[in-house]
Amino acid sequence: MYHPRLRGKYYDVGKHYGGILYKNGFVFPEVSKEKIEFGMESLPYLERFYPQIFEEIKGFSEACHTPFEQVSSFLLSIGVFDTTAQCSIFASFQNNEMIVGRNYDMLRNVKPFLESSLLCIENKYRYVGHSDVFIGKVDGLNEKGLFIGMTLVPEEKTRPGINFYFAIRYILEHCQNVNEAIKILENFHSSLSNNYLIADQSGNMAVVEVGPNHFHVIRPDHGESFIVSTNHFTHATSIPIASWSKTCERKTSMSQFLQEQETMSEQTAKQMMSDTKGHVCLQLNQYNFGTLYSLVLNLNNLTIQRAEGAPNRSKYKIDNRLQTEVFKHVME
Repeated sequence: MYHPRLRGKYYDVGKHYGGILYKNGFVFPEVSKEKIEFGMESLPYLERFYPQIFEEIKGFSEACHTPFEQVSSFLLSIGVFDTTAQCSIFASFQNNEMIVGRNYDMLRNVKPFLESSLLCIENKYRYVGHSDVFIGKVDGLNEKGLFIGMTLVPEEKTRPGINFYFAIRYILEHCQNVNEAIKILENFHSSLSNNYLIADQSGNMAVVEVGPNHFHVIRPDHGESFIVSTNHFTHATSIPIASWSKTCERKTSMSQFLQEQETMSEQTAKQMMSDTKGHVCLQLNQYNFGTLYSLVLNLNNLTIQRAEGAPNRSKYKIDNRLQTEVFKHVME
Protein backbone atom coordinates (compact mmCIF):
# COMPACT_ATOMS: atom_id res chain seq x y z
CA MET A 1 0.00 0.00 0.00
CA TYR A 2 1.31 3.45 -0.96
CA HIS A 3 1.38 6.13 1.77
CA PRO A 4 1.71 9.49 0.02
CA ARG A 5 1.62 12.86 1.81
CA LEU A 6 0.16 15.48 -0.50
CA ARG A 7 0.03 19.22 0.21
CA GLY A 8 -0.82 22.46 -1.51
CA LYS A 9 -3.28 23.58 -4.15
CA TYR A 10 -5.30 21.08 -6.15
CA TYR A 11 -3.24 21.43 -9.34
CA ASP A 12 0.05 21.07 -7.47
CA VAL A 13 -1.18 17.98 -5.59
CA GLY A 14 -2.26 16.31 -8.83
CA LYS A 15 0.95 17.13 -10.67
CA HIS A 16 3.16 16.06 -7.76
CA TYR A 17 1.52 12.67 -7.28
CA GLY A 18 1.18 12.02 -11.00
CA GLY A 19 4.87 12.79 -11.40
CA ILE A 20 5.84 10.34 -8.65
CA LEU A 21 3.80 7.56 -10.24
CA TYR A 22 5.07 8.29 -13.75
CA LYS A 23 8.71 8.24 -12.65
CA ASN A 24 8.09 4.84 -11.08
CA GLY A 25 6.81 3.33 -14.31
CA PHE A 26 3.06 3.97 -14.00
CA VAL A 27 1.28 3.54 -17.33
CA PHE A 28 -2.26 4.86 -17.50
CA PRO A 29 -4.74 2.09 -18.37
CA GLU A 30 -6.62 2.00 -21.64
CA VAL A 31 -10.09 3.53 -21.45
CA SER A 32 -12.77 2.09 -23.74
CA LYS A 33 -14.84 4.23 -26.10
CA GLU A 34 -17.92 3.43 -24.01
CA LYS A 35 -16.26 4.76 -20.86
CA ILE A 36 -14.97 7.87 -22.65
CA GLU A 37 -18.49 8.65 -23.84
CA PHE A 38 -19.90 8.10 -20.37
CA GLY A 39 -17.18 10.28 -18.85
CA MET A 40 -17.83 13.14 -21.24
CA GLU A 41 -21.55 13.05 -20.40
CA SER A 42 -20.70 13.05 -16.69
CA LEU A 43 -18.12 15.86 -16.69
CA PRO A 44 -20.65 18.74 -16.50
CA TYR A 45 -22.09 17.26 -13.29
CA LEU A 46 -18.63 16.99 -11.74
CA GLU A 47 -17.75 20.54 -12.79
CA ARG A 48 -20.85 21.95 -11.09
CA PHE A 49 -20.40 19.85 -7.95
CA TYR A 50 -16.63 20.03 -7.43
CA PRO A 51 -14.93 22.47 -9.84
CA GLN A 52 -11.66 22.52 -7.87
CA ILE A 53 -11.04 18.83 -8.56
CA PHE A 54 -10.68 19.66 -12.27
CA GLU A 55 -7.39 21.35 -11.42
CA GLU A 56 -6.08 18.25 -9.67
CA ILE A 57 -7.08 16.01 -12.58
CA LYS A 58 -5.37 18.44 -14.98
CA GLY A 59 -2.16 18.38 -12.97
CA PHE A 60 -2.22 14.59 -12.74
CA SER A 61 -2.93 14.24 -16.47
CA GLU A 62 -0.02 16.49 -17.42
CA ALA A 63 2.40 14.64 -15.14
CA CYS A 64 1.32 11.26 -16.53
CA HIS A 65 1.32 12.49 -20.16
CA THR A 66 -2.27 11.34 -20.53
CA PRO A 67 -5.18 13.37 -21.95
CA PHE A 68 -7.51 14.97 -19.38
CA GLU A 69 -10.52 13.32 -21.04
CA GLN A 70 -9.00 9.87 -20.58
CA VAL A 71 -8.16 10.38 -16.90
CA SER A 72 -11.49 11.97 -15.97
CA SER A 73 -13.52 9.37 -17.91
CA PHE A 74 -11.63 6.55 -16.24
CA LEU A 75 -12.41 7.97 -12.79
CA LEU A 76 -16.06 8.80 -13.48
CA SER A 77 -16.87 5.40 -14.99
CA ILE A 78 -15.54 3.25 -12.13
CA GLY A 79 -18.36 1.24 -10.60
CA VAL A 80 -20.75 1.96 -13.46
CA PHE A 81 -19.67 -0.88 -15.74
CA ASP A 82 -18.87 -3.34 -12.96
CA THR A 83 -19.99 -3.61 -9.33
CA THR A 84 -17.25 -5.66 -7.77
CA ALA A 85 -16.38 -4.00 -4.45
CA GLN A 86 -18.21 -5.47 -1.43
CA CYS A 87 -17.43 -4.04 2.01
CA SER A 88 -18.47 -3.94 5.68
CA ILE A 89 -18.54 -0.89 7.99
CA PHE A 90 -19.85 -0.16 11.47
CA ALA A 91 -19.90 2.75 13.90
CA SER A 92 -20.47 2.44 17.66
CA PHE A 93 -20.74 5.21 20.27
CA GLN A 94 -20.16 4.24 23.89
CA ASN A 95 -18.60 6.04 26.86
CA ASN A 96 -18.37 9.23 24.79
CA GLU A 97 -16.16 7.55 22.20
CA MET A 98 -17.00 6.86 18.56
CA ILE A 99 -15.33 3.68 17.28
CA VAL A 100 -15.52 2.80 13.58
CA GLY A 101 -14.50 -0.41 11.81
CA ARG A 102 -14.19 -0.78 8.06
CA ASN A 103 -13.20 -3.76 5.87
CA TYR A 104 -12.50 -3.13 2.20
CA ASP A 105 -13.33 -6.23 0.17
CA MET A 106 -12.28 -6.43 -3.46
CA LEU A 107 -10.62 -8.57 -6.13
CA ARG A 108 -7.18 -9.50 -4.86
CA ASN A 109 -5.45 -8.29 -8.03
CA VAL A 110 -6.39 -4.72 -6.96
CA LYS A 111 -4.13 -4.93 -3.90
CA PRO A 112 -1.01 -3.44 -5.60
CA PHE A 113 -2.95 -0.25 -6.36
CA LEU A 114 -4.14 0.49 -2.82
CA GLU A 115 -3.08 3.70 -1.14
CA SER A 116 -3.52 5.53 2.15
CA SER A 117 -2.97 9.24 1.66
CA LEU A 118 -2.57 12.20 3.96
CA LEU A 119 -4.09 15.14 2.08
CA CYS A 120 -3.58 18.72 3.16
CA ILE A 121 -5.29 20.76 0.47
CA GLU A 122 -4.89 24.51 0.88
CA ASN A 123 -7.79 26.02 2.89
CA LYS A 124 -9.58 22.64 3.24
CA TYR A 125 -9.90 20.17 6.11
CA ARG A 126 -6.95 17.79 6.32
CA TYR A 127 -7.59 14.06 6.30
CA VAL A 128 -6.30 10.54 5.78
CA GLY A 129 -8.18 8.71 3.03
CA HIS A 130 -7.95 5.33 1.35
CA SER A 131 -8.49 4.30 -2.23
CA ASP A 132 -7.64 1.99 -5.10
CA VAL A 133 -7.18 4.92 -7.52
CA PHE A 134 -5.03 8.03 -7.50
CA ILE A 135 -7.51 10.86 -6.92
CA GLY A 136 -10.82 9.69 -5.42
CA LYS A 137 -11.36 8.12 -2.00
CA VAL A 138 -13.46 5.21 -0.72
CA ASP A 139 -13.22 6.21 2.96
CA GLY A 140 -11.43 8.60 5.25
CA LEU A 141 -11.19 10.50 8.53
CA ASN A 142 -10.68 14.26 8.64
CA GLU A 143 -9.24 16.59 11.27
CA LYS A 144 -12.71 17.37 12.67
CA GLY A 145 -13.24 13.72 13.56
CA LEU A 146 -15.66 13.07 10.69
CA PHE A 147 -15.53 9.61 9.12
CA ILE A 148 -17.18 8.56 5.87
CA GLY A 149 -16.92 5.25 4.02
CA MET A 150 -18.86 3.75 1.13
CA THR A 151 -20.21 0.33 0.26
CA LEU A 152 -21.36 -0.41 -3.28
CA VAL A 153 -24.94 -1.54 -3.92
CA PRO A 154 -25.32 -3.54 -7.15
CA GLU A 155 -28.13 -2.09 -9.25
CA GLU A 156 -28.93 -2.12 -12.93
CA LYS A 157 -29.92 1.56 -12.99
CA THR A 158 -27.04 3.94 -13.68
CA ARG A 159 -26.84 7.36 -15.31
CA PRO A 160 -24.24 9.96 -16.24
CA GLY A 161 -23.23 11.67 -13.04
CA ILE A 162 -20.71 11.53 -10.22
CA ASN A 163 -19.51 8.48 -8.31
CA PHE A 164 -18.53 7.85 -4.69
CA TYR A 165 -14.85 8.72 -5.17
CA PHE A 166 -15.68 12.40 -5.54
CA ALA A 167 -18.50 12.47 -2.97
CA ILE A 168 -16.21 11.17 -0.23
CA ARG A 169 -13.35 13.50 -1.09
CA TYR A 170 -15.63 16.52 -1.17
CA ILE A 171 -17.18 15.68 2.19
CA LEU A 172 -13.83 15.03 3.88
CA GLU A 173 -12.51 18.37 2.66
CA HIS A 174 -15.60 20.48 3.38
CA CYS A 175 -17.69 18.95 6.20
CA GLN A 176 -17.13 18.78 9.94
CA ASN A 177 -20.12 16.68 11.06
CA VAL A 178 -22.70 14.13 9.93
CA ASN A 179 -25.48 16.63 9.29
CA GLU A 180 -23.33 18.69 6.93
CA ALA A 181 -22.36 15.54 5.02
CA ILE A 182 -25.98 14.42 4.66
CA LYS A 183 -26.89 17.77 3.10
CA ILE A 184 -24.19 17.25 0.48
CA LEU A 185 -25.43 13.76 -0.37
CA GLU A 186 -29.06 14.88 -0.49
CA ASN A 187 -28.28 17.00 -3.56
CA PHE A 188 -25.67 14.66 -5.06
CA HIS A 189 -26.27 13.59 -8.68
CA SER A 190 -25.06 10.02 -8.21
CA SER A 191 -24.28 7.84 -11.21
CA LEU A 192 -24.75 4.59 -9.27
CA SER A 193 -26.01 3.18 -5.97
CA ASN A 194 -24.07 3.32 -2.72
CA ASN A 195 -24.40 3.27 1.03
CA TYR A 196 -22.40 5.93 2.87
CA LEU A 197 -21.76 5.31 6.56
CA ILE A 198 -20.99 8.64 8.26
CA ALA A 199 -20.03 9.21 11.90
CA ASP A 200 -18.60 12.05 13.96
CA GLN A 201 -17.14 12.72 17.41
CA SER A 202 -20.45 13.84 18.93
CA GLY A 203 -22.03 10.39 18.60
CA ASN A 204 -24.04 11.27 15.51
CA MET A 205 -24.09 8.48 12.92
CA ALA A 206 -26.09 7.48 9.86
CA VAL A 207 -26.12 5.29 6.78
CA VAL A 208 -27.17 7.33 3.76
CA GLU A 209 -28.57 5.27 0.88
CA VAL A 210 -27.94 7.09 -2.40
CA GLY A 211 -28.77 6.04 -5.94
CA PRO A 212 -30.00 7.44 -9.26
CA ASN A 213 -33.58 7.12 -7.99
CA HIS A 214 -33.04 6.65 -4.28
CA PHE A 215 -32.17 8.71 -1.21
CA HIS A 216 -32.84 7.66 2.34
CA VAL A 217 -31.18 8.29 5.71
CA ILE A 218 -30.99 5.32 8.10
CA ARG A 219 -30.38 5.99 11.80
CA PRO A 220 -29.60 3.49 14.59
CA ASP A 221 -32.58 1.46 15.72
CA HIS A 222 -34.30 2.65 18.89
CA GLY A 223 -32.18 1.89 21.94
CA GLU A 224 -29.09 0.97 19.93
CA SER A 225 -25.83 2.92 19.87
CA PHE A 226 -24.42 1.45 16.65
CA ILE A 227 -25.09 1.23 12.94
CA VAL A 228 -23.88 -1.20 10.25
CA SER A 229 -23.59 -1.03 6.47
CA THR A 230 -22.86 -3.78 3.94
CA ASN A 231 -23.92 -4.05 0.28
CA HIS A 232 -27.67 -3.68 0.05
CA PHE A 233 -30.26 -1.02 0.68
CA THR A 234 -32.35 -1.74 3.74
CA HIS A 235 -35.06 0.81 2.99
CA ALA A 236 -35.87 -0.30 -0.57
CA THR A 237 -36.81 -3.88 -1.42
CA SER A 238 -36.59 -3.52 -5.20
CA ILE A 239 -32.79 -3.59 -5.30
CA PRO A 240 -31.37 -7.06 -6.04
CA ILE A 241 -29.17 -8.33 -3.24
CA ALA A 242 -25.64 -9.53 -4.08
CA SER A 243 -25.93 -12.85 -2.29
CA TRP A 244 -22.57 -14.07 -3.60
CA SER A 245 -20.80 -11.54 -1.37
CA LYS A 246 -22.63 -12.61 1.83
CA THR A 247 -23.98 -9.08 2.31
CA CYS A 248 -26.93 -10.17 4.47
CA GLU A 249 -24.84 -12.61 6.49
CA ARG A 250 -22.22 -9.94 7.17
CA LYS A 251 -24.78 -7.37 8.29
CA THR A 252 -26.53 -9.89 10.56
CA SER A 253 -23.26 -11.13 12.05
CA MET A 254 -21.98 -7.62 12.83
CA SER A 255 -25.30 -6.46 14.28
CA GLN A 256 -25.53 -9.48 16.56
CA PHE A 257 -21.95 -9.03 17.73
CA LEU A 258 -22.51 -5.35 18.51
CA GLN A 259 -25.76 -6.06 20.37
CA GLU A 260 -23.90 -8.49 22.63
CA GLN A 261 -21.14 -6.05 23.63
CA GLU A 262 -21.51 -4.28 26.96
CA THR A 263 -18.62 -2.00 26.00
CA MET A 264 -16.90 -1.29 22.72
CA SER A 265 -13.14 -0.91 22.46
CA GLU A 266 -10.68 -0.78 19.62
CA GLN A 267 -9.58 -4.32 20.48
CA THR A 268 -13.17 -5.56 20.36
CA ALA A 269 -13.61 -3.88 16.98
CA LYS A 270 -10.53 -5.66 15.64
CA GLN A 271 -11.97 -8.97 16.85
CA MET A 272 -15.19 -8.40 14.93
CA MET A 273 -13.50 -7.19 11.74
CA SER A 274 -11.30 -10.33 11.78
CA ASP A 275 -14.27 -12.70 12.00
CA THR A 276 -14.35 -15.21 9.13
CA LYS A 277 -17.26 -17.36 10.37
CA GLY A 278 -19.66 -14.44 9.94
CA HIS A 279 -17.89 -13.48 6.67
CA VAL A 280 -16.97 -10.02 7.99
CA CYS A 281 -13.39 -10.81 7.04
CA LEU A 282 -14.36 -12.02 3.60
CA GLN A 283 -12.60 -14.96 1.96
CA LEU A 284 -14.08 -15.97 -1.39
CA ASN A 285 -11.23 -17.88 -2.98
CA GLN A 286 -13.37 -19.10 -5.86
CA TYR A 287 -13.70 -15.47 -6.98
CA ASN A 288 -10.12 -14.46 -6.02
CA PHE A 289 -11.87 -12.01 -3.72
CA GLY A 290 -11.47 -10.99 -0.10
CA THR A 291 -10.66 -8.32 2.48
CA LEU A 292 -7.72 -6.25 1.25
CA TYR A 293 -7.42 -3.91 4.22
CA SER A 294 -9.16 -3.21 7.51
CA LEU A 295 -9.48 -0.05 9.58
CA VAL A 296 -10.30 0.54 13.23
CA LEU A 297 -10.64 4.22 14.11
CA ASN A 298 -11.28 6.24 17.25
CA LEU A 299 -12.82 9.47 15.98
CA ASN A 300 -12.40 11.35 19.25
CA ASN A 301 -8.62 11.16 19.34
CA LEU A 302 -8.12 10.68 15.56
CA THR A 303 -6.48 7.28 16.03
CA ILE A 304 -6.25 5.21 12.85
CA GLN A 305 -5.22 1.56 13.02
CA ARG A 306 -4.90 -0.30 9.73
CA ALA A 307 -4.28 -3.92 8.76
CA GLU A 308 -2.87 -3.99 5.24
CA GLY A 309 -4.30 -7.34 4.27
CA ALA A 310 -6.96 -9.61 5.72
CA PRO A 311 -7.14 -8.70 9.44
CA ASN A 312 -7.29 -12.34 10.55
CA ARG A 313 -3.73 -12.68 9.21
CA SER A 314 -2.31 -9.13 9.20
CA LYS A 315 -1.50 -7.01 12.24
CA TYR A 316 -3.13 -3.63 12.79
CA LYS A 317 -0.58 -0.84 12.86
CA ILE A 318 -1.09 2.72 14.06
CA ASP A 319 -1.12 5.48 11.45
CA ASN A 320 -0.45 8.73 13.33
CA ARG A 321 -0.06 11.05 10.32
CA LEU A 322 -3.34 12.88 10.91
CA GLN A 323 -2.74 13.24 14.65
CA THR A 324 0.75 14.59 14.01
CA GLU A 325 -0.48 17.05 11.39
CA VAL A 326 -3.24 18.42 13.64
CA PHE A 327 -0.94 18.65 16.69
CA LYS A 328 1.73 20.42 14.64
CA HIS A 329 -0.70 23.15 13.65
CA VAL A 330 -2.05 23.50 17.19
CA MET A 331 1.47 24.18 18.41
CA GLU A 332 2.24 26.78 15.74
